[in-house]
Amino acid sequence: MVFGGTFDPIHRGHLEVIRGLRSELGLPVLVVPNGTPPHRHRPVASGAERLHMVQLALSELADSLVQVSDIEVRRPGPSYTADTLAELSAGDPEGHLLLALGADAARSLPDWERPGRIAELARLVVFDRLGIDNRGPDVLAELRRLGWELAGAQAIQLTAPEVDASEIRWRLRHGDRCPEWLPDVVGDEIATRGLYGWHPRAKQSVMG
Repeated sequence: MVFGGTFDPIHRGHLEVIRGLRSELGLPVLVVPNGTPPHRHRPVASGAERLHMVQLALSELADSLVQVSDIEVRRPGPSYTADTLAELSAGDPEGHLLLALGADAARSLPDWERPGRIAELARLVVFDRLGIDNRGPDVLAELRRLGWELAGAQAIQLTAPEVDASEIRWRLRHGDRCPEWLPDVVGDEIATRGLYGWHPRAKQSVMG
Protein backbone atom coordinates (compact mmCIF):
# COMPACT_ATOMS: atom_id res chain seq x y z
CA MET A 1 0.00 0.00 0.00
CA VAL A 2 1.36 3.40 -1.03
CA PHE A 3 0.92 6.43 1.22
CA GLY A 4 2.37 9.63 -0.20
CA GLY A 5 2.60 13.23 0.89
CA THR A 6 4.89 16.22 1.11
CA PHE A 7 5.62 15.51 4.81
CA ASP A 8 6.83 19.09 5.29
CA PRO A 9 7.53 18.11 8.04
CA ILE A 10 6.25 14.65 8.93
CA HIS A 11 4.29 14.78 12.21
CA ARG A 12 2.36 12.55 14.58
CA GLY A 13 -0.80 12.95 12.53
CA HIS A 14 0.96 11.22 9.64
CA LEU A 15 2.24 8.50 11.94
CA GLU A 16 -1.27 7.86 13.26
CA VAL A 17 -2.55 7.51 9.71
CA ILE A 18 0.14 4.92 9.03
CA ARG A 19 -0.67 3.08 12.27
CA GLY A 20 -4.35 3.14 11.32
CA LEU A 21 -3.73 1.80 7.83
CA ARG A 22 -1.61 -1.01 9.25
CA SER A 23 -4.23 -1.83 11.89
CA GLU A 24 -7.24 -1.69 9.57
CA LEU A 25 -5.77 -3.52 6.60
CA GLY A 26 -2.83 -5.48 7.98
CA LEU A 27 -0.76 -4.75 4.88
CA PRO A 28 2.73 -3.30 4.40
CA VAL A 29 2.83 0.46 3.90
CA LEU A 30 5.28 2.21 1.60
CA VAL A 31 5.65 5.87 2.57
CA VAL A 32 6.55 8.06 -0.41
CA PRO A 33 7.67 11.65 0.23
CA ASN A 34 6.73 13.84 -2.71
CA GLY A 35 9.63 15.26 -4.71
CA THR A 36 8.31 18.30 -6.59
CA PRO A 37 4.52 18.55 -6.20
CA PRO A 38 2.99 19.82 -9.45
CA HIS A 39 -0.21 21.31 -8.03
CA ARG A 40 0.93 23.16 -4.93
CA HIS A 41 3.71 25.38 -3.64
CA ARG A 42 7.17 23.88 -3.48
CA PRO A 43 7.81 22.38 -0.02
CA VAL A 44 9.90 24.47 2.37
CA ALA A 45 12.35 21.66 3.15
CA SER A 46 14.20 19.95 0.30
CA GLY A 47 13.29 16.47 -0.86
CA ALA A 48 16.39 15.01 0.77
CA GLU A 49 15.62 16.77 4.06
CA ARG A 50 12.03 15.58 4.11
CA LEU A 51 13.05 12.04 3.15
CA HIS A 52 15.50 11.94 6.05
CA MET A 53 12.91 13.26 8.51
CA VAL A 54 10.48 10.56 7.37
CA GLN A 55 13.13 7.91 7.88
CA LEU A 56 13.77 9.22 11.39
CA ALA A 57 10.07 9.43 12.26
CA LEU A 58 9.28 5.91 11.10
CA SER A 59 11.74 4.56 13.65
CA GLU A 60 9.13 5.54 16.25
CA LEU A 61 6.72 3.02 14.77
CA ALA A 62 9.18 0.13 15.09
CA ASP A 63 7.28 -1.69 12.35
CA SER A 64 9.35 -3.55 9.77
CA LEU A 65 6.38 -3.56 7.38
CA VAL A 66 6.44 0.23 7.11
CA GLN A 67 9.11 1.36 4.68
CA VAL A 68 10.04 4.65 3.02
CA SER A 69 10.83 5.13 -0.66
CA ASP A 70 12.93 7.81 -2.35
CA ILE A 71 11.31 7.08 -5.72
CA GLU A 72 9.89 10.59 -6.12
CA VAL A 73 12.68 12.50 -4.41
CA ARG A 74 15.31 11.08 -6.77
CA ARG A 75 13.19 11.41 -9.91
CA PRO A 76 13.70 14.76 -11.70
CA GLY A 77 10.82 16.97 -12.68
CA PRO A 78 7.29 17.12 -11.25
CA SER A 79 6.26 14.18 -9.08
CA TYR A 80 3.23 12.53 -10.64
CA THR A 81 1.51 9.68 -8.82
CA ALA A 82 0.86 7.91 -12.13
CA ASP A 83 4.61 7.73 -12.78
CA THR A 84 5.31 6.50 -9.25
CA LEU A 85 2.71 3.74 -9.44
CA ALA A 86 3.94 2.69 -12.89
CA GLU A 87 7.51 2.41 -11.63
CA LEU A 88 6.45 0.46 -8.56
CA SER A 89 4.28 -1.85 -10.67
CA ALA A 90 7.19 -2.51 -13.02
CA GLY A 91 9.17 -3.83 -10.08
CA ASP A 92 6.34 -6.21 -9.11
CA PRO A 93 4.10 -6.83 -12.15
CA GLU A 94 2.13 -9.54 -10.34
CA GLY A 95 1.46 -7.37 -7.30
CA HIS A 96 -1.69 -5.41 -6.58
CA LEU A 97 -0.98 -1.88 -5.50
CA LEU A 98 -3.21 0.03 -3.12
CA LEU A 99 -3.11 3.81 -2.93
CA ALA A 100 -4.15 5.38 0.38
CA LEU A 101 -5.69 8.85 0.04
CA GLY A 102 -7.49 11.17 2.40
CA ALA A 103 -11.07 11.85 1.33
CA ASP A 104 -10.29 15.41 0.18
CA ALA A 105 -7.38 14.23 -1.96
CA ALA A 106 -9.47 11.43 -3.44
CA ARG A 107 -12.24 13.87 -4.37
CA SER A 108 -9.74 15.91 -6.39
CA LEU A 109 -8.36 12.84 -8.17
CA PRO A 110 -9.99 13.67 -11.55
CA ASP A 111 -7.83 16.81 -11.65
CA TRP A 112 -4.57 14.88 -11.21
CA GLU A 113 -2.21 14.02 -14.04
CA ARG A 114 -3.44 10.88 -15.88
CA PRO A 115 -6.07 9.92 -13.29
CA GLY A 116 -7.29 7.03 -15.41
CA ARG A 117 -3.83 5.52 -15.32
CA ILE A 118 -3.81 5.81 -11.52
CA ALA A 119 -7.08 3.89 -11.34
CA GLU A 120 -5.63 1.20 -13.63
CA LEU A 121 -2.52 0.73 -11.53
CA ALA A 122 -3.89 0.80 -7.99
CA ARG A 123 -7.00 0.21 -5.94
CA LEU A 124 -8.02 3.17 -3.80
CA VAL A 125 -8.19 3.18 -0.02
CA VAL A 126 -9.97 6.39 0.97
CA PHE A 127 -9.69 7.38 4.62
CA ASP A 128 -11.20 9.98 6.91
CA ARG A 129 -9.60 11.20 10.11
CA LEU A 130 -10.72 11.60 13.71
CA GLY A 131 -13.65 13.99 14.20
CA ILE A 132 -14.53 14.17 10.50
CA ASP A 133 -17.72 12.65 9.12
CA ASN A 134 -17.15 9.49 7.14
CA ARG A 135 -17.04 11.01 3.64
CA GLY A 136 -15.11 8.18 2.01
CA PRO A 137 -18.14 6.26 0.71
CA ASP A 138 -19.62 9.48 -0.70
CA VAL A 139 -16.35 10.31 -2.45
CA LEU A 140 -16.14 6.86 -4.02
CA ALA A 141 -19.78 7.10 -5.11
CA GLU A 142 -19.11 10.51 -6.64
CA LEU A 143 -16.12 9.21 -8.58
CA ARG A 144 -18.17 6.28 -9.84
CA ARG A 145 -20.88 8.67 -11.03
CA LEU A 146 -18.15 10.36 -13.06
CA GLY A 147 -17.47 7.07 -14.79
CA TRP A 148 -14.65 5.60 -12.69
CA GLU A 149 -14.93 1.84 -12.21
CA LEU A 150 -12.74 1.71 -9.06
CA ALA A 151 -12.82 -2.05 -8.67
CA GLY A 152 -11.82 -3.06 -5.16
CA ALA A 153 -11.83 0.50 -3.79
CA GLN A 154 -12.72 0.85 -0.12
CA ALA A 155 -13.38 3.56 2.45
CA ILE A 156 -12.17 3.42 6.04
CA GLN A 157 -12.23 5.74 9.03
CA LEU A 158 -9.12 6.26 11.13
CA THR A 159 -8.54 7.74 14.58
CA ALA A 160 -5.66 9.87 13.30
CA PRO A 161 -6.08 13.58 14.11
CA GLU A 162 -6.04 16.33 11.51
CA VAL A 163 -2.85 18.38 11.93
CA ASP A 164 -2.08 21.68 10.21
CA ALA A 165 1.49 21.47 8.87
CA SER A 166 1.47 25.20 8.04
CA GLU A 167 0.85 25.96 11.72
CA ILE A 168 3.73 23.68 12.68
CA ARG A 169 6.03 25.52 10.27
CA TRP A 170 4.88 28.89 11.68
CA ARG A 171 5.55 27.76 15.23
CA LEU A 172 8.96 26.42 14.26
CA ARG A 173 9.88 29.79 12.76
CA HIS A 174 9.06 31.29 16.15
CA GLY A 175 11.18 28.87 18.14
CA ASP A 176 8.50 26.37 19.21
CA ARG A 177 9.51 22.78 18.51
CA CYS A 178 5.88 21.54 18.70
CA PRO A 179 6.66 18.54 20.91
CA GLU A 180 3.02 17.47 20.92
CA TRP A 181 3.08 17.00 17.14
CA LEU A 182 6.69 16.34 16.14
CA PRO A 183 8.49 13.13 17.11
CA ASP A 184 11.55 13.98 19.21
CA VAL A 185 13.94 12.75 16.52
CA VAL A 186 12.29 15.03 13.95
CA GLY A 187 12.35 18.00 16.31
CA ASP A 188 16.03 17.36 17.00
CA GLU A 189 16.80 17.18 13.27
CA ILE A 190 14.97 20.44 12.60
CA ALA A 191 16.77 22.18 15.46
CA THR A 192 20.18 20.82 14.48
CA ARG A 193 19.85 21.89 10.85
CA GLY A 194 17.87 25.05 11.48
CA LEU A 195 15.08 23.93 9.16
CA TYR A 196 11.93 26.02 8.72
CA GLY A 197 13.73 29.07 10.09
CA TRP A 198 13.94 27.52 13.54
CA HIS A 199 16.28 29.30 15.92
CA PRO A 200 16.39 28.82 19.71
CA ARG A 201 16.23 32.57 20.33
CA ALA A 202 13.26 33.12 18.02
CA LYS A 203 10.68 32.25 20.69
CA GLN A 204 12.34 34.50 23.25
CA SER A 205 12.33 37.46 20.88
CA VAL A 206 8.64 36.98 20.07
CA MET A 207 7.72 36.64 23.75
CA GLY A 208 9.85 39.65 24.61
